[in-house]
Amino acid sequence: MPSIALAGVTLDWADTLETICIESVGKGFTEFKSVHTLSDDFDFSSNPNDNENEDSESDDKSQESESPAIDLFSLSEQDLDALDYYKVLHLPFKATLSPDDVKKAYRKACLKYHPDKSGRGEEDAVFLKVKAAFDILSTQKLAYDSTEMPFDESIPDEKTDNFFEDFGSCFQRNLHFDARLLPTSNKKSNRRKSRSSRTSMLKPLSLGDESTPIGEVNQFYDYWAHFESWRDFGMQASRELETQDQLEQAESRYEKRWYQKEIDKRAKKLKQQELSRITTLLERAMAADPRLLQEKQRLIREKEEKQRRREEEALEKKRQEEESRLAEERKQKEVEERKKEEKLQREKEKKLLRKTKQVFRRHVSEALASLLESEHALEDEVDMICSTLNREQLTKLNTNLDSKSSPGEVLELVRKRANNVKNMEKEAEEAPVVVASTTNSDKSATGPKKKPFTKDEMSTLAKGVKKFPPGGANRWDQIASYINNVCHPEMPRTREECIETFNQNKASTASRNGTNAAAATTDAPATDGASTEDSWSDEQDKALQAALAKFPASIDKNERWASIAKSVEGKTKKQCVQRFKVIRDAIKNRK
Repeated sequence: MPSIALAGVTLDWADTLETICIESVGKGFTEFKSVHTLSDDFDFSSNPNDNENEDSESDDKSQESESPAIDLFSLSEQDLDALDYYKVLHLPFKATLSPDDVKKAYRKACLKYHPDKSGRGEEDAVFLKVKAAFDILSTQKLAYDSTEMPFDESIPDEKTDNFFEDFGSCFQRNLHFDARLLPTSNKKSNRRKSRSSRTSMLKPLSLGDESTPIGEVNQFYDYWAHFESWRDFGMQASRELETQDQLEQAESRYEKRWYQKEIDKRAKKLKQQELSRITTLLERAMAADPRLLQEKQRLIREKEEKQRRREEEALEKKRQEEESRLAEERKQKEVEERKKEEKLQREKEKKLLRKTKQVFRRHVSEALASLLESEHALEDEVDMICSTLNREQLTKLNTNLDSKSSPGEVLELVRKRANNVKNMEKEAEEAPVVVASTTNSDKSATGPKKKPFTKDEMSTLAKGVKKFPPGGANRWDQIASYINNVCHPEMPRTREECIETFNQNKASTASRNGTNAAAATTDAPATDGASTEDSWSDEQDKALQAALAKFPASIDKNERWASIAKSVEGKTKKQCVQRFKVIRDAIKNRK
């Protein structure tokens, strides 16, 4: 700053003069400076806070103005050759320096070092140095910055004690070559690639410290995993191959193309080495980062915890399955034991019944022997009683026989009980028809009057009786559904209507044929739905009774019923068994 001597207030000169510094400021001063120095470092028409890049440029320019300019005329030839181009043009070394900045610096330097100003001739080494600096920084700035400017390419070791300090400074140094931080004018060729990159941010994150959240740490390493270096190794490749002079002096374009191809091949290999260096830096940092190590341990513990929970759940599931299996086995065992117990109980009941029958037969045999009668005199009555009465009834009968004092009373009681059994059988034969008619009369008294069956319905009923034979489950329900599906009556026919109509038709047919109406029993009683299609005549009933008496229950069951069926004309073994069961069940129900 200019120094001004401050005089005294009076016209007399002071004994001592004080020297002070005056700082030149203001818009007028900056305009005056820009006119005389061909510089526009300060522009009051723009907002200094427009963007971050402008702020950084203004900081660099302020540093430039503070750093003293080197007088190139005062340097020796050796010092001049060792001077880099940025110092020659008095420019800061940064990647964001634009060609306009280089042009302004060159114009400023020409005011001092141009031969017209210095008078040192066209071959002046200083001016040639200035011109070379302008040519290189204008056209090959990135290549010059990549290899000609000093740069520390060393990578810290993984076992460093100061991880954040060593690796933080290393990442900060290499951030200088980040292609995503270049101005847009220098990234036109990479615009499509930069847009597709998911980490193309203008403000890269710092390495941080131990308190940095793990999310920001992952973002930092993700940024460097997609690092794009703008380093151009063309100059270094040309220098190593010593082909720059041949390239400039090539006589034909084919020869020039060949030299350029060799340079590009070498530069590509150097570029790959640079990418490998950045990858090594990233891998070492991630391997030594204590935050990632802690996160890795946390993930391992979390994975082990999940594995432990899965194993516990698997063990619990296995335990529950084992308990279910054991419970099922216990249940199955209980069922089997209950079946065995029931079987033993049935066997025991059979033995008791057999013994009771033996006692009853012995009573009759002893009474007959005492009266000197034939032992086969009451054989039919004894077989009927033994086949009809259950064990409790036989036990009670034996008790009554024991109380009789004479054999005649014993035989009289046996005959009386046999007559009762016969009467019960006859009542059982008439019981189904009576029950059905009683039920129908009750329904007609309470419910609405049903329409009689038409000829088609009667025909379909006869077909249904043949289609669904006796013994099947829900036989009459199926017959009723069959009639409704075929004839489609206004009111669907019910199971009871079908049974009633069938019994009425059966009774009318039996009366026309002169048979006993009681013999025309329904083959489907209203109680259980089981019925027989065939009817039994008096002769067949008598033949069945005679056969039952002739073939006692003591012989083999199959052989006995086969013999009985042969004795009953027109009936099979199965029909004889069913007839016997119907009579027996009717007698039991009556009791």
